[in-house]
Amino acid sequence: KATVSVLYWRRRVVVGRVSHTQKKKMSIAIGKRVKPNVDDTLEEEENGLLKHPVGTPTSHPIHSDIDRKEVVTNLGVCCLTLFNFPYGCICTTMGMFVLPAEAVRLFPENESFALGCFLLSVGVSQLICPYIGLVSDKCTSPLGRRRPFIIGGTIASLFLVAVMQWCSVHYYKWGFGAALFAAMFSLNTVYSAQCGLVPDLVPESKQGLASGTVAAMQLAGSFSGFIGVMMSKDRDIHLAYPLYQILLSVTVVIICACCQEVPEFTKTPPTMKEIVKSYTIDTTKDADFFWVFVSRAFFYAAVSCQAFMLFYIRDVVGTKDIAEARKQMATIALIGQFTAACVAYPVGQLSDLSLGRKSLIYLACCVMAFVYICFITMPLVFSASRLISSVYFISSVYGVGNGCYLAVDYALALDVLPSKATSCQDLGVWGIAAFLGSSIGPMVYGTVLEVVGKREGVDEYYYNGYVVMLLLGCLACGASGFFVRFVKGSR
Repeated sequence: KATVSVLYWRRRVVVGRVSHTQKKKMSIAIGKRVKPNVDDTLEEEENGLLKHPVGTPTSHPIHSDIDRKEVVTNLGVCCLTLFNFPYGCICTTMGMFVLPAEAVRLFPENESFALGCFLLSVGVSQLICPYIGLVSDKCTSPLGRRRPFIIGGTIASLFLVAVMQWCSVHYYKWGFGAALFAAMFSLNTVYSAQCGLVPDLVPESKQGLASGTVAAMQLAGSFSGFIGVMMSKDRDIHLAYPLYQILLSVTVVIICACCQEVPEFTKTPPTMKEIVKSYTIDTTKDADFFWVFVSRAFFYAAVSCQAFMLFYIRDVVGTKDIAEARKQMATIALIGQFTAACVAYPVGQLSDLSLGRKSLIYLACCVMAFVYICFITMPLVFSASRLISSVYFISSVYGVGNGCYLAVDYALALDVLPSKATSCQDLGVWGIAAFLGSSIGPMVYGTVLEVVGKREGVDEYYYNGYVVMLLLGCLACGASGFFVRFVKGSR
């Protein structure tokens, strides 16, 4: 006798022993609807050879070899992660150019406070990600688990971006603020749902590649956004809104056309207890995921030093003209983003092969700390005329470190997910780590500059304030690398 596997219907797996004379008959039934021989399968089920009882549908598409349509080509992975391009473009240009300009237009008397409120609403909107992830994981739509939220969130985003533009043109400032919050809420709904496509459809052997692709897409989007702003700096700021709509529409159409999700019909709606639990991490069962969360929060706290780069250029480099300082800052950002985008994709592939994830995290943290040390020492070594050139060069080194981290950041999270069945929910929690680090870091650094470096009577800070701030950034880099060493589920 020989043992053969017979695929039964779409979601059922039957493993049975058949005689040599039956093999020919059974071979033509593969992939067709065949009534299982329960007597033949009882022995296999008792021996633990069946993962599911005979005739029972599986609870998740990754358990079915028939249903799961894995994306194994590089082009397919790029299509699944394409949303990160407009997401990176929108977040970068919105935070650094569009919202500051709108704050000046709509709140000329309290522009700094208004900008702070705008950025706060953008950050708070990210807290919806775990909830959207939970609901997405339990979605039973015929379109699949992710596409309904991607499509619905995109439609809402397109409408709300148009509302933002209309409110801005007609100077409805409070309406603009409300539309901004709702638009970012919708955009993060799409982001949270599309994050689940990689663990659903990409095999584990390709997830390092997927992580590098995600980073490259985000960085390429940011880089393109910077280029677009520099090319259209003399045009109306409202030109950005229809460009956002075009980017979102095109990318979402490509994503939905490429991902072949299989509907789930055995899920139940989330309960209130599950919703509350979706914002927590079980440190006993999911210790690896917890340490990845902590390490990521510290890393984003470290990189938030760049929020004060404009002040560093003004006070340390010595560029007093604000227009020139902004131009230099844009150049620094472009160099860093371009270098990181070039590094991220190949490093993501290498993490699948030999380097692993944690070693690249260590490398990224060391490079970032080295860059901050250079920012401290360069004013003591180089003359004022050569200082900005050295800052440009060290920005490329910064891009290498940032690119290495972003290349494996997503892959490391996928390696230690608490459950494949709740991947989107868990990635939503993982996303909050960046929000916490990016929120707490600037608060700490701003306080340090005010306490240690504030000059009386002028809007400038002493060099000593930047020294303390950058040293704290080095400590945050070290903490990020230190905590990731406790992760055991990834190499």
